[in-house]
Amino acid sequence: MVAAQVAEPIRERFQRLKDDWKSKTRHLSNTAQISLVFSYQQMIGMGPPVVPLILAELEKEPDHWFWALEAITGENPVTKSDAGDIEASAQSWVEWGRQQGLLAK
Repeated sequence: MVAAQVAEPIRERFQRLKDDWKSKTRHLSNTAQISLVFSYQQMIGMGPPVVPLILAELEKEPDHWFWALEAITGENPVTKSDAGDIEASAQSWVEWGRQQGLLAK
């Protein structure tokens, strides 16, 4: 399921939560603090249907989505050498999403 195929109510709720999360974390740099914001936790709670939406966000702009992706998918395609590098981590997840058929190639 690519992002374009996600049901509209899920997409709308994700968008609201994402906007709330981004506004509340704009000035934070601590990954744990960023990931513990309630709206971020709610997105994780939405489960697998939001993975294509998160990957599409990462494709547009690298950000701290990795905790959510790993929590939802149980995967972590980021190599140890790329851990902590937001750009490289985002690219690893985007490539993983393409391989899984969750992002258009």
